[in-house]
Amino acid sequence: MNKLLKSSVNHYCQFETANDPFTMVTREGGLMTAYEIKGTFGIMGPDATRAHIDSLVDSLSSALKRPGHRLQFVFRRDPLNSKQALRKSIQGAIRTLATLNMDLEQMVQERSDKLEKKTVLETCFLVITTSERALHPDILAGSKKERAEKAKRNGNLKPGEFGQSLNVEVPGIDMVHTGFVNQIISRLEEKLSLRKMKTHEFLHQIRRQITQYDTSDSWRPYLPGDRMAARLEQDTPVETDMSHIMFPDVGQQLFSREPKIAAEDNTLVDLGDWKIAPIMVDQRPQDAKPFAELFSSIDRNVPYQMSLVIDSGHDRVCQLLSRRKTFASFIAFISSENKLIRESAEELLETAIESTMVSAQITFSTWGRDIEEVRRNRSKLKTAVESWGQTQVVEERGDAIEAWFNTLPGFSAEHLATRIPLEVLEALVMSPITRPVSPWSDGTMLYRTIDEKLFPFLPGSDLQTANMEVVFAPPGFGKSFYLAASNMGLITRPGNEVLPRIGILDIGFSSAMFVELVKDSLPPHLKHLAQAFRLEMTRDYAVNFFDTPLGCQKPLSVDREYVVNMMTLLTTPAGRKEPVDRMPELISSLVDAMYDYFSEDKYPQPYEAGMDELIDEALRNNNIRLMGGESWWKVSRLLFDEGLFNDASQAQRYAVPTLNDATTVLSQETTIRDVFGSSMVGDETLINYLKVMIISAVNDYPILSQPTVFSIGEARIISIDLMSVAKDGSAQAEKRTAVMYLLGRQIICKDYYRKAEFTLPEIPHHFRDYHRRVIEKDESVPKKLCMDEFHRTTAVPMIRKQAIVDIREGRKYDVHVTLLSQLLSDFPEDLIQLINNTIILSKGIAETTLDEIKARFRPSNDAIKHMNRWLTGPGVEGSSMLYLGALKSETAPRIEQVLRLTLGGSEIWAYTTVPQDVSLRRRLTFKIGLNNALKVLTAAYPNGSAKADIQQIMSENSLDVVDFEEDQTIFDVLVVRLMKDYRELIDAAKMPVVK
Repeated sequence: MNKLLKSSVNHYCQFETANDPFTMVTREGGLMTAYEIKGTFGIMGPDATRAHIDSLVDSLSSALKRPGHRLQFVFRRDPLNSKQALRKSIQGAIRTLATLNMDLEQMVQERSDKLEKKTVLETCFLVITTSERALHPDILAGSKKERAEKAKRNGNLKPGEFGQSLNVEVPGIDMVHTGFVNQIISRLEEKLSLRKMKTHEFLHQIRRQITQYDTSDSWRPYLPGDRMAARLEQDTPVETDMSHIMFPDVGQQLFSREPKIAAEDNTLVDLGDWKIAPIMVDQRPQDAKPFAELFSSIDRNVPYQMSLVIDSGHDRVCQLLSRRKTFASFIAFISSENKLIRESAEELLETAIESTMVSAQITFSTWGRDIEEVRRNRSKLKTAVESWGQTQVVEERGDAIEAWFNTLPGFSAEHLATRIPLEVLEALVMSPITRPVSPWSDGTMLYRTIDEKLFPFLPGSDLQTANMEVVFAPPGFGKSFYLAASNMGLITRPGNEVLPRIGILDIGFSSAMFVELVKDSLPPHLKHLAQAFRLEMTRDYAVNFFDTPLGCQKPLSVDREYVVNMMTLLTTPAGRKEPVDRMPELISSLVDAMYDYFSEDKYPQPYEAGMDELIDEALRNNNIRLMGGESWWKVSRLLFDEGLFNDASQAQRYAVPTLNDATTVLSQETTIRDVFGSSMVGDETLINYLKVMIISAVNDYPILSQPTVFSIGEARIISIDLMSVAKDGSAQAEKRTAVMYLLGRQIICKDYYRKAEFTLPEIPHHFRDYHRRVIEKDESVPKKLCMDEFHRTTAVPMIRKQAIVDIREGRKYDVHVTLLSQLLSDFPEDLIQLINNTIILSKGIAETTLDEIKARFRPSNDAIKHMNRWLTGPGVEGSSMLYLGALKSETAPRIEQVLRLTLGGSEIWAYTTVPQDVSLRRRLTFKIGLNNALKVLTAAYPNGSAKADIQQIMSENSLDVVDFEEDQTIFDVLVVRLMKDYRELIDAAKMPVVK
């Protein structure tokens, strides 16, 4: 009687038990498997959606013709629990910050708070159920007999009323279920990202839906294979009932309290803190519309859950349609005109000749904390659903609890909603299988889609073969913000135990502000790990690009290519895009000859006391006696043998050749003269031409022609500003800019391209153990080279050649490379083929730019439409971009989404390059420190800019003249006012140290 009246939750629940880690058994003996539908990686406009659905119809139609199978799609959109989607990503980033001793938790939490308001939690599940009706009647009869015999041996079919029985599964159904699941999933996986769910996780997700996510992450249902949850009290007075020593009933485990009908309204469910309103589709839609249309029509503030049940069995649907009276009941269509009923049935039967028909039931629910809120949400939801293909919606007045249960994944065997006949095409069109998704479930780069779904990205994940990236945007479209956020994402990546190595080449100060943010967040004893440098053409910044790893008298193969590229660039006349004929071959031979010439076995550079006082002091302090005539190679080795590795490296700087030495080797090496002596450049021999170009380079670039002086030390996060050495204008200026880019690249990543398996075989045996320790210490640490303002090197193809080398080799050495440019022409086809992440922040200013984007990156038509609509530059919603990504996956290798990057106020203030904001930030930072300054500026100007306020003050002359002293500016006065108005936010412990 209780089961008929459904007086308890377990009377509604069809879950009996689990028979393996991925399969549930129903109370009837059927099987059930659940999948998380993550979504699609591409942009699904109307045309793409139709193509997507059409490709699935044929194969799924054949599977759904046979009876006994059910697909249930359950989609949930919940703005009240948006933080749940953010939680793991934010917690991972905060844990990493704690590991790295970085005081940036407030900034990460601020971004989380902002995204919580800007994103909506979405989940989607597919539950596939096979019932006994899928078996042939003869086989079913034998299976039931076998089950009865098994039950008799094991204490009845259900030994305990409130326990899980292992005896109910219908023998033989597993093969039918597995075959059907494989057939459905194999086709869906061609278009969708799916994940098979374990039974424990599946039930955990249902409980989270029931409790509105008020369920611990560690909650776990008791299922076979777990430790037995025996109880000392019997659940029923029946002595033979064994419930207390069985795994407890699944339905009772899912509910911590019994739901009840709301006293105020019998169409609502009362679940304590929440009120739930189910509604049901009561009529076949006149025109089946895509789920995307329903999605876009529902108010973003309305939480809802949709269940679409599709039952297979084409012949059964046709039988029902052929009976006029049954048909009227089937579609809930009441009419006094039998002719209309007959014509409708005949129309559907004609459709059934060509198409597979299924039975569908659609139920929705929404919720709120009180009666008024849930009624308001229900009204909005009903309006949207009724306009979805002109459907008819009813509120369940018989049993609202059961109607709500119908929206839970897999929970109900019977559904209350009217069964409506649909073609497979129509059912798929209405199903929630076209939502966008990120391949990363969590990440430290948190984007969001245009329709507010979170889109995490994890830098350096193993879902991609490498981490090579190009970024395009005209000025003012957010490149600097993107780069800073991307680098912060790499720093906060879960698993980082030390700071990653990130080097940024820039022309200007924007990247320096990011480095200063990192530096300010570190404790005093670690601040040296983040350094911003401004390269100058003086001796203090001398860098010898012929330097080699300690103990190596010739470059590693990956470094040699760089040396050849630099020499080729230096000896190519300004304004010329390509070197003269045979020059690359000559330089390649010259580079090898230079290292060979100055090696210890030939003509090594002699040690001279007094050249480096630090080396002389190290020799004295460690009683290293020299006999006279030693080479710098010998001195370096002696220091190395004493464990003085830094001193040994310093000494080696005098042993390697320099650019100055190139002319000497050219004159001395007969092999080079024999091979290239007859080559001419106009009226001049190629060798003499090269000598002239080398002498010119020595004069033009004094910092390249002497032993290295400049060093980044132990810094791991660095920015190199090339503003002083990279000028616009003449061909000579363009060449200098390119040379400085190559030099800056060497300063940043001379140690990036090291990996034990590739590097150690090239290291002399005496030094191999030392290098093994050095390499293994940082081998698993992320490394990233960023080249901003890449368009400044457009006139010199050699830079692209080196970039291609870095990208190609970077895959092998796990080096991330990011190139940022205002010009699409900076990204030639051979470079694009090596890239797996493309960020396009603008459709361009010129009309031809969009055509160029199409030609180079081949975005879909839907992507082009989205670009035209959404890529309009940074605004209150953040920066919009087209993201094109390449995955390892063979079934879905390409990601294509228009995304938004939304940062918190303090991040915007930290990364801004707006001149007025930069001036205010710098002055305030000087007074109270960067951390304090960001807090104050965010409080005063939460949108990330004071520009409008400053302009208004200046135009209205609203600052009294007496506020200004003779040497003050408006920024100085604002600083004083901000410090006064927000003094409670200023942490004295983070004030700058007065020297």
